[in-house]
Amino acid sequence: MIKSMTGFGRYKEVIDGRDILCEVKSVNSRYLDASIKMPRLFSPLEDRVKQLASGYISRGKLDIYISVESITGEKINLSINKEYLDSYIKLLGEIKNEYNVIGEITLPMIASKNEVFNVRKVDDDLEAVWQAIEKVVKEAFSQFVDMRVAEGKKLQADILGNLSELERLAKLISVRALESVKVSNEKMKSRVAELMGAIPVDEARLLTECAVFADKTDINEELTRLGSHFSQFKAVFGEVVPVGRKLDFLVQELNREINTIGSKANDSEIARYVIDAKCAVERIREQIQNIE
Repeated sequence: MIKSMTGFGRYKEVIDGRDILCEVKSVNSRYLDASIKMPRLFSPLEDRVKQLASGYISRGKLDIYISVESITGEKINLSINKEYLDSYIKLLGEIKNEYNVIGEITLPMIASKNEVFNVRKVDDDLEAVWQAIEKVVKEAFSQFVDMRVAEGKKLQADILGNLSELERLAKLISVRALESVKVSNEKMKSRVAELMGAIPVDEARLLTECAVFADKTDINEELTRLGSHFSQFKAVFGEVVPVGRKLDFLVQELNREINTIGSKANDSEIARYVIDAKCAVERIREQIQNIE
């Protein structure tokens, strides 16, 4: 199944007196890069969120936003993070002394640093909170996946359209290649006869030279490999695992064969078909950049 790397999902629910919101969005990236923003109080749960996310996406830059707000007036205990505060004040003092900075260390300056305070909700059960957060995150990811699947179907339809165009061009090139060889041979014979005049022509030698020329310009192998790549492309669309990297490799192979055909074929009509084929491959390549 083709999935886009671009997606968005959002879910909100009140569970056990907590208003929990989760938003998930992703954009293209070669690897999975997950960024999570959630209340610092629940930061010990971040690894669980990442592990949960990895079950829904394997590639992409992923942003997850989670908010948890109490609607029952839960009590909060504040305490000073003395280790951090000591280091912070010491560092400010060193800056003043070393760089001759004028000014006093004030309470507002200290209070502006969130790290100075330890925040803890009274009787907060992380496991209970996790069960609630997990439910909301799963629902958000469900919407996220639905959107990526829908976008993936559009990408697949567009890619298959360009693939059909490539198949059409390959057939035209194949037909024209046969005609081109015949025309080239006739031109060669005519040119040799014109140059030699009344001198007898060695037909066997002439046929050999024509055969050598035909071999140098033969593109049957490239056309056969193109056909194989077309079949592989269609087969990949039926796989259930992420296929973005595999499709990227196949596009490189398509481009390689088409470039070889362009360099071998000594025919203006084939050259025109090759240009059109390159444009179709480039359109496919651009779409594949969005596929997981």
